[in-house]
Amino acid sequence: MELNAAEISSILKQQIKDFGKDAEVSEIGQVLSVGDGIARVYGLDNVQAGEMVEFANGVKGMALNLEADNVGVVIFGED
Repeated sequence: MELNAAEISSILKQQIKDFGKDAEVSEIGQVLSVGDGIARVYGLDNVQAGEMVEFANGVKGMALNLEADNVGVVIFGED
């Protein structure tokens, strides 16, 4: 099966259009401290580095520093 560039572009555009934007909540943690744009969060045992995190107030962040007892999350907004 041979596809040309227009067909590939059309297929990709349709897949992007149909892509779901909803996030799945898999864990809920507890914020231990916040300072200098970093939140220390306990209870996110399965979070991966670079994964997006959403706080209860709707502010988003990114998990970067994975430690044994907490996760450092960079906050993308007002802390």
